[in-house]
This record gives sequence, structure tokens and C-alpha cells, in this order.
Amino acid sequence: MGSNKASVEFEVEHIPQAMMEARRWLAWRPVERDGKWTKVPIEAATGDPGSSTDPATWTDFNTAINAATDNGWGIGFALGDGWLGIDFDHVNEDKAFYDEVMALCHRQRTYAEESVSGTGVHMILRDASIPEWSQNRRGPVEIYQSGRYFTVSGKALHYGLDCTDAQDIVDEVCNRYLRRHHPAPVTKVSPVTGALPSDPSADDFAYCCDLARKGLRQHEVEELLRIRMDAQGRAEKAARPDYVPRTVAAAIAKVGVVEPEMKPVAPRALGDILEEHVEKTPYVIDQILRRGEVAALIAPPKCRKSFLVADLALACAEGRRWFGQWLMTKGRALLVDNELSENEISDRMRAIMEATNCSPASIAGRLDVLSLRESEQSLDHVLGSLKGLENPYDLVIFDALYMFLEKGMDENGNADMTYLLRKFRRFASASGAACVLVHHTSKGVQATKDPIDLGAGAGALGRAVDSNIGIFRHSIDDHFVMKFTLRSSPPVGALGMKWSYPCFSSITGGVDLNDLYTGPAKKKRSDD
Repeated sequence: MGSNKASVEFEVEHIPQAMMEARRWLAWRPVERDGKWTKVPIEAATGDPGSSTDPATWTDFNTAINAATDNGWGIGFALGDGWLGIDFDHVNEDKAFYDEVMALCHRQRTYAEESVSGTGVHMILRDASIPEWSQNRRGPVEIYQSGRYFTVSGKALHYGLDCTDAQDIVDEVCNRYLRRHHPAPVTKVSPVTGALPSDPSADDFAYCCDLARKGLRQHEVEELLRIRMDAQGRAEKAARPDYVPRTVAAAIAKVGVVEPEMKPVAPRALGDILEEHVEKTPYVIDQILRRGEVAALIAPPKCRKSFLVADLALACAEGRRWFGQWLMTKGRALLVDNELSENEISDRMRAIMEATNCSPASIAGRLDVLSLRESEQSLDHVLGSLKGLENPYDLVIFDALYMFLEKGMDENGNADMTYLLRKFRRFASASGAACVLVHHTSKGVQATKDPIDLGAGAGALGRAVDSNIGIFRHSIDDHFVMKFTLRSSPPVGALGMKWSYPCFSSITGGVDLNDLYTGPAKKKRSDD
């Protein structure tokens, strides 16, 4: 219980797949008792009282989030059967404790989220148990493995992380904070992400040399080295003012400033450029995106953006209008999906094709799918393979962008995101394909933002692409507004959209496009 009322708002974009697949979900609502707020569990399927110890009151993930959304409840997850929860409370009140918890989460690379109160951090983990020598609670740290449920916010501290095989982090937390009959150890716990090399400094130098050979600049190498050292549990050394700059400078001095496969700078006469480029590069998405350009399609969680981009790929293959609005140049399209299984992709594509009267024969040879959900292939390998195709694609969709972040990279780091986006821009220029990067919005209400500032993470995303396509929730259920920030095209006005499974359709009138969703209190039902 607490003195502050917890928020029932939640996000689903980054909840681990293992949690979503488990039938352990409850809903909950805040109730004030004796001047304190408590979180009362609810059986999501019926609205009856729920219980963290009665599996008959638990349900599947989709039932829980739909019931919670419809009724203004929160969502929760029941512990037990190998599922365990760790609660770091009041981390925002103690900077040293906050730094400890953040370093732990970053080092262990496992799923952690902001608590629904906004003052703590929760971990829900699987394949772990509490050691016999550990107690359940001391001070602001609690750990439970049965008889409890944890509220879930979905506001992940890091994206794309798993919650399974978590015994290492449980042992570290219990040893550091909860060992019975002993005070919490004050010595640094050795990281368990893999044994350090016998000479870490030599390994750092070799790592920096490798990055320098790839053409990264000094500030980029420094940023990546600090991230790597922090992940290895060497944050203290990384924070020294001399170590990282000196190591990187020595690596660049050894390797030299590499310009991989770059020609010498050769300014051209304007007259030659005018003569060579008489017409603008043609559009793939009319008025929005040209060949060789990169667009970011940014949308909030649970707005069916995967259906929207699947329809985009089909529209390109057919040469029709995308959701009845933007005319597509008929050509070859590729959907690169790293979230969905081929079975789920098939089900969604089939539903869209039936709804739009699209036959397999009408798109034969013009639409391919590359599912990377179970693949370990790097982005460099994928892009390199696509560059060399004899029959190149006109449109390539990458869904979702955050899944292409390499180990140690942070979507909140401008250097990391610039480095990542540069790869897509170079691919688009070399292949001639129009590329669409699907990404999620930042946290909170988005109504007052411009499309260029809509995406989660570093601001480099909105400024490194040629077209920003922002999807905003409207105050009416299942209605959305699409807005644009375009670099190489004239301005385009906002467009209303309506969702009706399995497709979106454009709205031509009758809806105030400025009446965007600003929170639960304003949300109203459509009269349609």
C-alpha cells in the first residue's frame, strides 16, 4: 500500500514475449483504504475479484489488456511456477540507490520496468528461484516467487530484452541486499555477463581498433566503448576522464582515420548537376517518399501499425492506394519483420488481402517477406545481402527499428542512433529502394508534438530521415490522425484514419483532426 494513487496506464510494446504467452494475467484497480491506496486484483474475464493464489481467476494477455482498456483498470501478473518478481522501491528518493539499480539493470541486460507508482523499478523474471540463504525483504528491496502478483506498467527501462534464464540476477540481488543475518554487501558484485579477458585494457584497445577500421569517428567509438565497459561492470573506470579518450585516440592513431570505400572529395560544377538531374527522383509513396529515401513511421503501442505497414507492402505490390489515400508506384516490396512469426504474418496478410480483394496471383513475384524473429543475423549482414540482389526492391519496410539495435547500443543515445540510421540511409542510396523504418512513440501523451519529435529515444531519429510519418490517437476510439514532416516534398496536411479489422481507411470529413487523445478522461466512443 502507499500514500500515492498508482497509475493504471500501461504500455505493451516492450513487454517480453514470454510474459505475454503466459496465462497468468489479472487486472487491478486502485482503492483507498484508511487513507492509503492499495491495488485490488480483478479477474479480467468477468470483473469479479481476482486472486494472486487462484489460477482460476487468471487469464491470457489479450483478455487482460482489452478488459483493462475498456474499464480503466491496470494489468498485473501472478508470480509462481518459476516466475519471480523483484521490487526496488523509492529509487527516485536516493541517488546512490538509483545509480546502483540502473547499473544492475544495464549490466544484467534483463527486462525491467518503471513501477506503476513512478517511484520504483520492477523486474518480473522466469526460470529462477530465491536462494535458501535469502530473505524476502530488507529496506526498499523485495523479492517474491509465489502468493503475490505484480502490477505491470510496460514502461521498459531498456528495449528488446528477455525475462528468462534469470537466476544470475536473482542471486546478485539477493546477495547484495537480502542475505540473511548479514548486512547487504558493500563490495561490488562481479558481473555475470561473461568472464572478462585476462587483460581488459588490451581488449578495449582491440575493440576500439576494430570500430576505427569500420570508419567510426572518435566520439562514436568513445560512446560505444563506455557502453561496453558499463555492461561489463567497469563503469567506474569508464568514468575516468582520461581512460576512454586516451584508449580511443591510441586506437585511431594505430589504425588511422579510415574512410571505407570513399572517394576523395570532388566538388562538381552546378551546371553539370543541373544537366544530370533534370527531374526529381520518382515517388514510391505519392507525395510522401521517393526512391532512395528513408522514412520513419512512428506510432503509439496498440494502434495496429504492423497491419498498416503490411497493407503498405501489399499496396506497393498491387500499385493501388495505401488505405485508400496515397497512390503507390507498382513495384517489388519487401517486409523485413523481426517481431512476428511467419505464421502470424501469414494470418495478417491473408486477412488484409481478403478485405482488399487482393489475390495471390495479382502480387506474384512482387512481395517478399523476411522474418528475422528467430534469426541471429546482424543488420550489416541483412543489408549487405539485399544490396547485391539482381532484381532489387522498390520498397523495403523494417519492422521494428528498435530490434535492430546492436548489443550495447541505446536508442536514447544520439551517437548510437546516428550510427544505426546511417546504415539505412546508405542502403537506401545504394539500392535505390524507398525504406520505411517502423518505430514506437515516446512515453506519455503525444498530442502536442510534431511528427519529427514523436519517436522514442534520441532526437537523431527524426532529423536523420527524409520523411517523418507520425500516427496520433484521436479522441474517438479506433480513429487516428496521420501527420507528416517532409524534407524533399511540399508540405502535406493531416489525414484522418479509421481502424476496422484488418485495415485502416481514410476519413474525408466529419471528424475534427485537431481533437487528439489527451488522456483517459477525454476519450469518447464513436457513434458509428
